[in-house]
Amino acid sequence: MQFVLMILLSAMVQYFLPWWSVVIIPFLISAWKGKSGSKAFFNGFLATALLWFGMAYYEHLRSGGILTDRISELFRGIGTIGLLTATTWSGALLGGMASLSGYLVRQAVFPKNPSPAEKAQAYW
Repeated sequence: MQFVLMILLSAMVQYFLPWWSVVIIPFLISAWKGKSGSKAFFNGFLATALLWFGMAYYEHLRSGGILTDRISELFRGIGTIGLLTATTWSGALLGGMASLSGYLVRQAVFPKNPSPAEKAQAYW
């Protein structure tokens, strides 16, 4: 549910706002519904990776490969595959870290109150 919601809302936000606005949605969704730090990170990581790969590949097909060829020349000829890979990884890391940050902010603002048994176990 969170994964699909991240993809759909991020795609809508990214269409109207700058590229960096994609991190807002994973942050907010994980702050609202994140289950654990690792799940939050991987949800944001995979959702943003799929979104950015899909959008980059769409632009590649739409331009007939001309745009990606010219951009890859700027990066010393890494090629289309390298450019799509770099785009996917950079977006994935941004989304994963934003999602983890949202979860950690929620934990800092609204900490879970441990039960007396958990307190005793942590003490010993």
